Amino acid sequence: MKLISQTHSASTGNILSDFRDTDFRNSVVGYEISRFEVENGLSDRLVHDLRIDPTNPLIHAGPGMVVFLVSGFDDDPREIYDIPQFVEFIRRANESSPCWMYFAAPESYWLHTVAFCVTKSAYVSGSRPGFRTLAFSPYEAAGFLDSQLDDCCELSIIAGVSEKSSRKHLKLVFGCFGIDLP
Repeated sequence: MKLISQTHSASTGNILSDFRDTDFRNSVVGYEISRFEVENGLSDRLVHDLRIDPTNPLIHAGPGMVVFLVSGFDDDPREIYDIPQFVEFIRRANESSPCWMYFAAPESYWLHTVAFCVTKSAYVSGSRPGFRTLAFSPYEAAGFLDSQLDDCCELSIIAGVSEKSSRKHLKLVFGCFGIDLP
């Protein structure tokens, strides 16, 4: 598996990424979200890059191959989901229904972070220095995942992902939320 490292950033924000000529097949993609975008509520680039569109090259990395990174908060002692501007940024992006489930690497816990920001009953459980557990109502967690399931399947079809690979990804995603997928 190759690791693609390309930078597509703009200091003023609100500029859509231009990676249409990038071949993401068999790649792990590091997707950076800047503090500038977060603090200014500029979610358009993220929403554009996670769109369901056969011409979107990011789809072809495959399910669970994007690791989301939020830069610029390294000196902030709060967890990213404790920063009100970040929560609002994610909520705003989520209004456009991006398929977080398809893109996000389950092992990165990005889906937990997003779910924490957009669900009503999420809370921090088992907090101790260096270790926190995000907890969710099973019904809300299932609803969060269910709302993305059709889009995840559509994206897998567009990318030519086998049913076996798609199912394996879904089992991992649901398992990360403590839900067994039959």
